[in-house]
Amino acid sequence: GEIATRLSQARYEVVMTRRSMDGVLDRHNTLMKQLEDIRAEKDKEKESVLLELETARVEAQSSKAQALRFEEENKTLQAEVEKLKVEAENSWQIEKEKFLQFKEFDVLCSGRASVFFEKGFDGCLAQFRANGYPEEEHPALFLNVEQALADMPEDEDSEEGSSGREEAPPS
Repeated sequence: GEIATRLSQARYEVVMTRRSMDGVLDRHNTLMKQLEDIRAEKDKEKESVLLELETARVEAQSSKAQALRFEEENKTLQAEVEKLKVEAENSWQIEKEKFLQFKEFDVLCSGRASVFFEKGFDGCLAQFRANGYPEEEHPALFLNVEQALADMPEDEDSEEGSSGREEAPPS
């Protein structure tokens, strides 16, 4: 009896230990599977974050390259604008010079100048007369415009030649 009871007790303990061990091993396997799943999920997250980081780096490099291209393009366009400004200024100067050399401009200017001269001269005469200048006592030849113009020398061609605007000789 007592050996059989002890043997039975030992067998029972072995079975219980085996069952307990099987439970612990099952629990261990379940936890290891969960650990593998967690590690796999973390690896996926890490890979995703690394991909996002690499994408952000590529986008940053692309943006930087694009900014440099825009800066170069801006410099080129600014140089073109400056060139066009200079061309416009030069064009204005050339057209101005052409306009000033037209015969019609000379005629217009000389006509305007003679009108200004005549108005000023007439105003001057009016002031002399208004202030009681006695023409009879002090005859002044310059007070008669028509006479003064008639008395002027007629070699205007030599004066025009000396003014720097010489006409081309006829061919």
